Amino acid sequence: MDAGLIPAELLQCAVVESRQVGAYRLISFVAPQIANLAHPGQFLMIRLAGSELDPLLPRPMGIHNVESDLVTMLIDPVGKGTARLAAAGIGDRVSVLGPLGMGFRLEGDAPAVLVGGGIGISPLKLLARALAAGGREVRCLLGFRTRKEAVATELFSGVRIDVITEDGSIGRLGLVSDPLPGCLAREPGKPAPEIFACGPSPMLAAIARIARECGNLAQVSVESHMACGIGSCQGCVIRGAGGYLRVCSDGPVFDVEDISWQ
Repeated sequence: MDAGLIPAELLQCAVVESRQVGAYRLISFVAPQIANLAHPGQFLMIRLAGSELDPLLPRPMGIHNVESDLVTMLIDPVGKGTARLAAAGIGDRVSVLGPLGMGFRLEGDAPAVLVGGGIGISPLKLLARALAAGGREVRCLLGFRTRKEAVATELFSGVRIDVITEDGSIGRLGLVSDPLPGCLAREPGKPAPEIFACGPSPMLAAIARIARECGNLAQVSVESHMACGIGSCQGCVIRGAGGYLRVCSDGPVFDVEDISWQ
């Protein structure tokens, strides 16, 4: 599977599921072309069909899950574009380009520690499924501000889940990076755990520091504003260890060593 393959056309897809999951909205639409190509960590450029001028740009969103020909997204309605998407009902249509970007690399047999913060948990569902299907031991650290956001943990099954909230309303009190060092010890006869993470930049910077101090490999999915999603506009550039990187086409998944965390 080519994790950077871009379909040739913008798709119009019918919404077949739309429901509230705590603070977030989950929508599913029929898109066999995308479902057949989707790789964990890739994203879509998506908007509600018919809203091409308001807002002007589509929104980049990680693929939450695929089942047969269905593609599922988890939406945090924080602005006009995401609020319009979250309001999509069954029968509405969305305009979608994807799958885009470079996803997580899945090779290896080390235990996997998946770390998600807020809406950054979204692409970890598909990733957890793929890693578990490959025979890897999977543990998820999922962090939220409050209990309302943490309702989204109901979307994960078949893997160990630790919940952390900043207000302590459910699970462990603190930041999602707090328990990470204790999850990274090498067990006898096993390789050292590998970290896979998605979330806000301060969380990823903390994970990069912990991975470096503990000597563990780590891949992180970087969040960024995007205009085109295909590497043409240079609007999502970040500073890498050896130069500038485009989040949409060089990533969004990077090794922590490839990014400058200053």
